[in-house]
Amino acid sequence: MTLINGNIGDSRTIFAKKENSTYQAVACSFDHKPTDAKEKERIENAKGYVSLQRVDGQLALSRAFGDRQLKTPVDFPGEKKKVTSNPDFILINDGNNDDFLFMACDGIYEADIFGRQDVISWIAAKLETNDDLAVICSQLLDECLDRGSHDNMSAMIIQFKDGTDYAQPVEYVPGPWFDGEQDKKFQTAFTADALAAGYTLAEALALRKENLKKQQQQTTATSTSPTTSSEASTGK
Repeated sequence: MTLINGNIGDSRTIFAKKENSTYQAVACSFDHKPTDAKEKERIENAKGYVSLQRVDGQLALSRAFGDRQLKTPVDFPGEKKKVTSNPDFILINDGNNDDFLFMACDGIYEADIFGRQDVISWIAAKLETNDDLAVICSQLLDECLDRGSHDNMSAMIIQFKDGTDYAQPVEYVPGPWFDGEQDKKFQTAFTADALAAGYTLAEALALRKENLKKQQQQTTATSTSPTTSSEASTGK
């Protein structure tokens, strides 16, 4: 299996390569930061500057789809503008059906919430007891919030296998609810999302509570499972 990944910005793609019983993280993308020598050179050649680790003191990325005001000078070719949308490509040649791919934006990694290997190991551990990728992604975002992430978060797990048995109706998995006065916009969006899925706000919050209860029961059952005789004799 051959994988070709193109990226701009600081969202990351990680290839999880299975080796024996563990997964090794293989970086398929590298963050485009204004302070990188190659990026800084292009920015300065385009009559820009890097201040506070940002392009012209504004943007923390040196490549992006948007941010039109920084795609200057207008008479420069796209790949030479201060901020460009030209991607870098990485080729992976040895993929197989036991591997998986993880794609996520910077909220997963900010302030070292997770490193590449850390997040792959975390997902792999979840896959041992749960094959529902949507639930695992939801749990991962909750984990990032618990660890202190304050940035936007999106995540996707891709397995290389026949998905026929996995195909199922769209499932609504409500996230955490915040009821502070400063969270009015969030509350409006959360309620609209619940209604779009066919739930009232009260029903969505009840579903969230039930999901957390099931998750806790699953965690407890896993952590308290009895050891086998061989495990006990070897001290595992």
